[in-house]
Amino acid sequence: MSTWHEARQTWSTVDEQDIEFVVHDRLPDWGLTRRSRRIAAQQLTERDASAEEIAELIGVTPRTVYRWRAEGFQEAAA
Repeated sequence: MSTWHEARQTWSTVDEQDIEFVVHDRLPDWGLTRRSRRIAAQQLTERDASAEEIAELIGVTPRTVYRWRAEGFQEAAA
């Protein structure tokens, strides 16, 4: 199995404590997995955080946050 495929398996892991630090304490964490980033973005959106603030906290672009919002964060719940 390639390194890329091995890394892909960890994309769906979620560390609730890391998400809590970002959402409740507004501490940046760019090491979140893809799924954790979407969950954090969804929770921050529910708390009326701007796309720019969310992007800065989780290490994505504001455009990504807008796209996730348009998609309804469907992957976050999966």
